[in-house]
Amino acid sequence: MIENHQMEVNHHAPDVVMWRKNETEYCRQFFTAETWQRIRIHGGLKEWSEVVWFQLGVPRFAFITWLAIRNRLSTGERTGAWGQPQGCLFCGEPNETRDHLFFACPYTYTLWLEVVGTLLGRPPDPDWESTLELLTTHSYGRLEYLLVRLVFQTAIYIIWRERNDRKHLKKPKLPSQLARIVDKTVRNRITSTGYATKPRLRGLMQVWFLAHT
Repeated sequence: MIENHQMEVNHHAPDVVMWRKNETEYCRQFFTAETWQRIRIHGGLKEWSEVVWFQLGVPRFAFITWLAIRNRLSTGERTGAWGQPQGCLFCGEPNETRDHLFFACPYTYTLWLEVVGTLLGRPPDPDWESTLELLTTHSYGRLEYLLVRLVFQTAIYIIWRERNDRKHLKKPKLPSQLARIVDKTVRNRITSTGYATKPRLRGLMQVWFLAHT
C-alpha cells in the first residue's frame, strides 16, 4: 500500500519540478536528447550506420537511403503485396525491387557508373548487397569516403525522385541528364562546406574532379 511508503516532507523548502536525468540523478532542466535516450529502445549499432549518417550528408538524402537499406521504400515489390503491383518504370522489368532499382536496372546502373567514377576503388558492381558491403568494409581515404557516401546517397535520392516523377507521368530524363543533376548536387554540397578554408576538407573538390576525369 502507498500509505506504507511515506516520504519525508520538508515544509520549509519550496516545491520544485525535477526532471529525471538518469537512474540516480534529477535536475531542474529538461533535455530532449537525454529523455529520448531514456525512453527509446536501444538496438545494436548497424554496420551501415556510417554510410547513412555522416557530417557531410544531406538529411533528406540520408532518410531515403535509410529507407532503401531497410527495404522500406514503396517499390513495386512491396506495393504488390497491397494489390498494386508495378514494374520498373526505367526498363520494364516486371518485378520492381529495391535491388533492381539500385543498381541492377540497366538505366540506373548506367547512371551509377557515370556518377561514382573511380571513387569506389574498383569497378562498380550492379549488385546492391555487394555495393553496400564495399561501402561498409573497404578502407578509403578520408576525403574519398566522404564523397563516395555522398554520391551514393545522392544517386539513390535522384533515382527515387525520377522514378516517382515517371509514375506521375512527368517527362522522363535520360541517364546522362540525371548524372548532370547528381554531379551538380554533389558539387553544390561540397561548395557549401567552405572546404577550402577547412584543413580536414581541403582538396575535396579536387578529389571529386579527379575521380571523374
